[in-house]
Amino acid sequence: MTDSTRLQATARVWLNGIARHVEDLRTDSYEGAVGPDREARYRAAFDLLSTIATGVLADVNELLLGGSGDISIQPPGPDGHGGLIGSWMLSWPALREARSRMTGKALSPVTMSAVWPTGFVHPHLVAGGAVNPRAESLTAWPMQIASAEEAAQQEPLLWALATAEVHDRIYQSSWRVVSGRD
Repeated sequence: MTDSTRLQATARVWLNGIARHVEDLRTDSYEGAVGPDREARYRAAFDLLSTIATGVLADVNELLLGGSGDISIQPPGPDGHGGLIGSWMLSWPALREARSRMTGKALSPVTMSAVWPTGFVHPHLVAGGAVNPRAESLTAWPMQIASAEEAAQQEPLLWALATAEVHDRIYQSSWRVVSGRD
């Protein structure tokens, strides 16, 4: 498969996801599930994505951090605001020791999340953690995952989320958080 063919296939999958997203909004469902069955569908989609998400984080760990990081999964649970959140995280010694140069607070792990804020029809994928659904806009990707194949097709998106998160930690601290240099 050529790069162009692969890109077109990914674009078709993502556009199909947008079409399914609109259908969910129209029918107040999530991938055909209604009522409480939507949560079971969300949890199944999270499980399907976990292999892909942790694979991306494992590659980041090896390629950027020389294997010094730790990957963890926070299964879907309450987000503290009436919704649900599940996350895949990467942390490493230099990140755990780093502080934000703006606030002085400890930095959080590199995090990709499957968020389902209260009042939403279905979950979305985001860089970072919980989101404010009352914000003016929501930069998120509809989590239209119903099979292992569809989960695998989200790998480019998960790479984008993971590298955006790594870049944010570099921005918040300094380039030293990934270099191991003084």
